[in-house]
Amino acid sequence: MSHADRLFDADAWRGRMDERWFESGAAMAEAGAVDLVAIEDDVVTGHVTGSAGDLYVVTLRAPAGEGACTCPGFDKFGACKHQAALVAAANLLDATGRGYVRDRLARLRDGLALESRDALIERIVELAKKDPKVLAGLEG
Repeated sequence: MSHADRLFDADAWRGRMDERWFESGAAMAEAGAVDLVAIEDDVVTGHVTGSAGDLYVVTLRAPAGEGACTCPGFDKFGACKHQAALVAAANLLDATGRGYVRDRLARLRDGLALESRDALIERIVELAKKDPKVLAGLEG
């Protein structure tokens, strides 16, 4: 895949962090630790499973804009290996994969629109039972 076909300028992102972080993130992507959730305009969102098993939400603006991660390292340093993992995973996508991720939330919305109100409520309650963050977000 040519550099022009990639979503992110990997060299620019590499320059934002310690080289070891970038290489660690790239290895995480190659190991399948990244679930690309959405590509909306030039913003890419993904879930990255960290080395200790924690799940982090990463959002980055392509090709080399600002980004964020929910990990403690991002709060402390302003950059992290999870960002590098998202960059690497997104850059591995071909046109078909990119299209799949671009349409992923639309497919989810379409599927949810077919469910009854009661079924949606039960689905959300089940999610809240399993995830304290979902419960807190719904209560807040």
